[in-house]
Amino acid sequence: MAGLVCDIVTPAAKLYSDECTMVVVPGLEGSMGFLTGHVPLVSPLADGVVRVEKGGSETVEFDCSGGYVQVTGDKVIVLADKAIRK
Repeated sequence: MAGLVCDIVTPAAKLYSDECTMVVVPGLEGSMGFLTGHVPLVSPLADGVVRVEKGGSETVEFDCSGGYVQVTGDKVIVLADKAIRK
């Protein structure tokens, strides 16, 4: 078990929900990475790529446009205005 769950959601649908080891999002002032146990955070997102690392060399990427990220100790929720899996 990776210990971190990532959900990627748009107004139209939930695009992704799975366990991972790290999530990297495009923040307004640069990229932000989240691991299990991160302090709670809510932050706006810039347009860019959200990278979900599942361990080893397995990575899932989404092109996202706008929105917010919400982080708790064991969950990252990306609320994007638009998102497309790469």
